[in-house]
Amino acid sequence: MISFLLLLLHFGQGGHIGQARDTWKPYYLDVQPAAPVDGWYLPLAAPNRRDPKGYKLVSAFGAPRQSYLQGHIHTAIDMEPKQKAGTAYVYPMARGVVCSVHLGEPHRTVVLRHRLPDGKTLFTSYKHLGEVYVKNGQEVDPDTKLARLHTREEAKKLGGLFDHLHLEVRKKFDDYGCASWLTMTRTELNEYFTDPAAFITQHVGKNN
Repeated sequence: MISFLLLLLHFGQGGHIGQARDTWKPYYLDVQPAAPVDGWYLPLAAPNRRDPKGYKLVSAFGAPRQSYLQGHIHTAIDMEPKQKAGTAYVYPMARGVVCSVHLGEPHRTVVLRHRLPDGKTLFTSYKHLGEVYVKNGQEVDPDTKLARLHTREEAKKLGGLFDHLHLEVRKKFDDYGCASWLTMTRTELNEYFTDPAAFITQHVGKNN
């Protein structure tokens, strides 16, 4: 697995999505989900995963970031369970198929491809995973255990606050993952991503 640090050293401050995408293409499997989405759920364990308010927001979509490349835009929300006790597991937001598992600690990422009832495609991406239990091409549903988050102790050893879920809702995935850390403009943000908090409010617990 290519080191995230080596990637930054290679592309430096001039790195961008077009230059980096081919590095991550080998980790992508072009596969279609067998079944369409039949409902949306929170990606973390909760008393009711159909409750759109059942999580704690740590960091918002679109916030400026000085890590990675300075001026990078946060393409996700960072979230954690409202009640943090023991191991925090990560689940699919909906039916889909695993299309990418990339990066290493502490940025390990699983990406799911979803087929909407109208035939369109949407992707969800789950990052900062301590252990991954799925592989490319595997069909998943909302009850499939994808991964677990890092514990607070593991995050400290890794040198950062990596014990939360970085959740993306993606309109497309032709960057093969690198837009997650190379999005520098609002135009790129709107091209690739949707605000997951707004998506959860609009879709979780609602009828399709």
